[in-house]
Amino acid sequence: MIRIISIVLAILLALIAIVVPLAWFVLLRPVAQPATNDPLRVFDHGSIGNENAQGIPYWIWRVLPTLFPDYLPGNQDGYGSIGVYWIAGEELPVGFSKKTLGVIPRVAPNCAFCHQGSYRLHADDPATFVPAGAGTRINVQGFLRFLTAIGRDNDRFTADNVMTAITAIYDMPLGERLLYRYLLIPAVRKGFAEQATRFAWMDARLDCSLVGGTADAHSRTSLRPDWGPGRIDPFNPAKFFNLKLPDDCTIGNSDIMPLWHLDGLTDPSRDYSLHWDGLSTSLRETAISGAIGDGMDYQGYAGAKAALDTIMDFVRLQRPPPSPFSAERGEDDPYHVDAVQVAKGKAVYADRCAACHEPGGSRYRTVISATELGTDRHRIDMWTEAAKERYSSYREGGYDWGFRAFHKTNGYTAGELSGLWLRGPYLHNGSVPTLRDLLSPPSERPKTFYRGYDLVDASNGGFVSQAGTVAARFGTLYDTSLPGNANGGHAYGTDLPATEKDALLAFLKTL
Repeated sequence: MIRIISIVLAILLALIAIVVPLAWFVLLRPVAQPATNDPLRVFDHGSIGNENAQGIPYWIWRVLPTLFPDYLPGNQDGYGSIGVYWIAGEELPVGFSKKTLGVIPRVAPNCAFCHQGSYRLHADDPATFVPAGAGTRINVQGFLRFLTAIGRDNDRFTADNVMTAITAIYDMPLGERLLYRYLLIPAVRKGFAEQATRFAWMDARLDCSLVGGTADAHSRTSLRPDWGPGRIDPFNPAKFFNLKLPDDCTIGNSDIMPLWHLDGLTDPSRDYSLHWDGLSTSLRETAISGAIGDGMDYQGYAGAKAALDTIMDFVRLQRPPPSPFSAERGEDDPYHVDAVQVAKGKAVYADRCAACHEPGGSRYRTVISATELGTDRHRIDMWTEAAKERYSSYREGGYDWGFRAFHKTNGYTAGELSGLWLRGPYLHNGSVPTLRDLLSPPSERPKTFYRGYDLVDASNGGFVSQAGTVAARFGTLYDTSLPGNANGGHAYGTDLPATEKDALLAFLKTL
């Protein structure tokens, strides 16, 4: 009997010794992406080490919009409906990497998924792509909801349906076909369902009377508002998943920031506040924690470190495209600005704005208190002392990430304003549609408008956003009455005489 048991154990051990390495070789062995000396390509499509957690097998990713167009924002077909830019001839839209694990290429989002921009100067122009831009059209929540809705649809997300769609466009070899049908499609369905559970907090009804101490207890009995295009709640997912903190009813909705002029923020002689609320002073920790939030783990980091270094070097050197607003344009051109007005506005800017927003200003890249600013403070309250403490000691599988630069603040960062013409809507939560509105008293700012369209508003600065315009067709309605969406505060310049206000607007358009 003992001999039989020994033989069985020996066979099992032999099978394990064969099957485990074989499974790793076929499904998990990382294969380096094709080498390139083009940093823009690395930024647009480089892996950030999140394929294990977020990677979708290429052919499944490819057919999902065809199978489930009704789950995409606007019920449209194609990944373009979530706002990503697709360069002609490219296999993937900007913001998606393709990296092979084992023998299966996988597609996952990277940094450029959020940090990309586009604009049009005229309604019939094609969109112009802006690398490392403010992501004003990107619908991150729309993409998450697309995947989770598919994960819940057990009737349609079946191996038969997916394989039929794949083999209609690709003559898949038998071995790959078996992997997809019996292993990958069930695994992706399970992953999407788990993601639905992980992000259920986005749509949960709030009752902060249970936790108290919030900024706006009354409004927080409402549902969290949608992020909408150009916005994301970047840290609550990390708080609830990576840091294992409970849902504290906070709302972190904020505009996606452009990655411009970052080389000036690496001066070791002083700390510059990063993120909207200045919660970190380290560009490197910001990039690494961002990749972790997108699914990178410490094992994936080893293979992605070179690409992440290239991405950080790339964004350090990025500048916004020059403003189209110019005194050199003809007076009948909608982007003409008067040179005298611009000079007068520059003087107003130096007097009223430069201390906070001009590099070298006394308050530049410092945190201005919420009391002084008076803007919606939900984003500030989202980042808590507990989250700061957890992230500062964050370890994964015994790996110490060594985060040392996270802080808890009580205000918002004063940053530089270059590329302001491409950053609308304004304030940290994107609650004020145009520059002209930002110079108006809060009580006179629009209560609702449309955001997510990339036609520049030549008259008011920012993007076209008004009801009754083409923005209503391509954009998403923004309601300032919802929690986290308030448009008050930042009253600087609202008291200026009309002539000075017009001059300041002319100058701000040129930045």
